Amino acid sequence: MQFGSVEFFKVLIKTVLAILFFVPLAAAIVFAVLFFNGQKELSDVKAENESISSAYGVLSGEKAGDAQSFCEVFERSGVSYTDLIRHINQSKTLTVEDFYGILSGAGVSDKDIINVVVRKDKVGAWELYEIMSANGISDTDLITVVAAKNSSTAEECYEILAAAGMTDKEIIDYITKKNDPSSGSQSSSGSSSSSGSSGGSPIETNSYTSLYPNMYVTAPQNYVRENSTVYLTFDDGPSSNTENILYYLKKYNIKATFFVVPQKNDTCYARMKAIVDAGHSIGVHSASHVYTDIYSSVEAYLADFNAAWEMIYEATGVKTEIFRFPGGSVNDYNGGVRSAIIEEMTRRGFRYYDWNVDSLDSEGANWTTMYNHVLSEVANNNAINFRSVVLMHDSASRSNTVLVLEDIIKVLVDRKYKIDKINNNTTPVQFTGPFA
Repeated sequence: MQFGSVEFFKVLIKTVLAILFFVPLAAAIVFAVLFFNGQKELSDVKAENESISSAYGVLSGEKAGDAQSFCEVFERSGVSYTDLIRHINQSKTLTVEDFYGILSGAGVSDKDIINVVVRKDKVGAWELYEIMSANGISDTDLITVVAAKNSSTAEECYEILAAAGMTDKEIIDYITKKNDPSSGSQSSSGSSSSSGSSGGSPIETNSYTSLYPNMYVTAPQNYVRENSTVYLTFDDGPSSNTENILYYLKKYNIKATFFVVPQKNDTCYARMKAIVDAGHSIGVHSASHVYTDIYSSVEAYLADFNAAWEMIYEATGVKTEIFRFPGGSVNDYNGGVRSAIIEEMTRRGFRYYDWNVDSLDSEGANWTTMYNHVLSEVANNNAINFRSVVLMHDSASRSNTVLVLEDIIKVLVDRKYKIDKINNNTTPVQFTGPFA
């Protein structure tokens, strides 16, 4: 995509729309938060900031008929942008979707919202464009509104981005990211791969953004939570036991999930392909499984993940969207980098799955212990209408796993449990993180 081309201009225009939104969004969020916090919080706000309470009074006394009314109330309130942003950072109770719902519920049309947004020259939110697109506003309409209110040339759009404090490299990186089909954030999809945190900046960047530009997937807009379902999962494969595990799963028409540690050789590739060809889910576990290396930094984790992710794709043609942390999301090695890794992997659209039933095979448990423990934990989860994600291992040293697998499956089938693989939209079970 060349600078100055129609496509380049289109992307820039969308970016301008994003940049021009944050202030009215922030104002509406504050007013909505104040409204729902009730009279007790209102009295506290009055004591601290008379101008905010005045704005609250206007909104609580009359229902705004359009989006511009929200903006005008804020402008008359005398509340500074600094105080406003500080309040939002402390509250963080409304998402962009909540804000959109409030305006729509008040009878404000999508185009009215856009018309107000483009009046502002402050930082904005890319999520607005996503929501507008998802609600029937075409790219042509968006461009028309922005061009009429602001500039109509690529050069002028560039000047706006530069005036917002972005360097040339940041502008190029940002536009490239937003227009990259592999990023899961392309404008035509109407969805974003970023974690929808309230009040976040759309042009937020970190030191990992430029790493592995193709390693993005699209997170589902809605997740499915299948209660009273058993998910059999196998870590550390493929191995010499993979064929036996696949045999028993096929015998009982069971689908499972394999979090693999791939190696770049024909045997491993053939086994991964056999897993996928049999209809099972495949996800990343790691490329090395060496905890001290993998968790030495966020960059190290990303490098290891990307290596495994690409090998899975080469072997199976699947760009898997799911993974399991070596040792689980909470372990003795990742404490210093855990939050940053989770944030970055979530931003890229990936979902990770821990477990709530441990077969104990990693501890060398015998047949009896594994059999009794798995079935007992599954029954306990089912008693409270909860799903079970069972941790097992597909490795040459775990022969007991193969020996007990058929017997466990027989009981699960006899007891009429639903047994399924983890799908791309399965609600994760997590020790910590977005779904914990």
